[in-house]
Amino acid sequence: MKNFYFALLAMLATLPACTKTETVPYLPATGNQLLEYKIVNVQGNPIYGAINQADTIVTVYLPFYLQLTSLEPAIKVSEGATVTPASGTMIENLLEVFRTGRTIRYEVKSKDGKIKSYKLDIQVQQPAVTLEEVSKEADKPNEYVIDMKKDYDSFSFSVNGTGFASSQEMISAVLVDETNKEYGPLPMSTFNTTDLTYLNFVVTKYKPGQSSEILATLPATGLYRVRVYSYAKVATTQNPIRITLLNK
Repeated sequence: MKNFYFALLAMLATLPACTKTETVPYLPATGNQLLEYKIVNVQGNPIYGAINQADTIVTVYLPFYLQLTSLEPAIKVSEGATVTPASGTMIENLLEVFRTGRTIRYEVKSKDGKIKSYKLDIQVQQPAVTLEEVSKEADKPNEYVIDMKKDYDSFSFSVNGTGFASSQEMISAVLVDETNKEYGPLPMSTFNTTDLTYLNFVVTKYKPGQSSEILATLPATGLYRVRVYSYAKVATTQNPIRITLLNK
């Protein structure tokens, strides 16, 4: 019996453990670290960024309901170090940052001149934007026509969808041709201020200086998809529409 217990203990000792402990490499503190990053131009508590020292990335999660158009960061760095841009430097035109993907970086310089660069990653906690097709069939595009010789002419169409920002100031739309070139912005109707499930666009040819700006750049005819930017999200229809400008 004693031999049986010894054999059992030996067998159990060879079994793998139920959990695995991973060793995270220790990153010694340096004199050029970004130690704290927070957004302070909000009501109540500031929004703190998560700092990944290994990858030198600062991630900030913005609640969608705030719909901020600029950010004021307060930054702490290692003692004796400097940061560029400096703490308190505003990040302006946040919508342009979202729509172009412009990179924002901070360089922390230690007392002995060593520089570490941190990338800012802004994540907006926003639902996805979805768009219904204007043209129901890809090979049968809806057509919209303006006669450029007329004193007045126009066309309009609507896009239904979800995830639109509550303020039209946070939304813009463009036409996208077959090479992915954008034309715009599409002028949005200001009459819809309560229904957040559709956008209405009105393109108008009128007196010089009073026509929709998009008419100056559009070719005489073309196939276009509709792209909608809503705060930090973007969506594009798949089926094209056709726009024809007669006598252009």
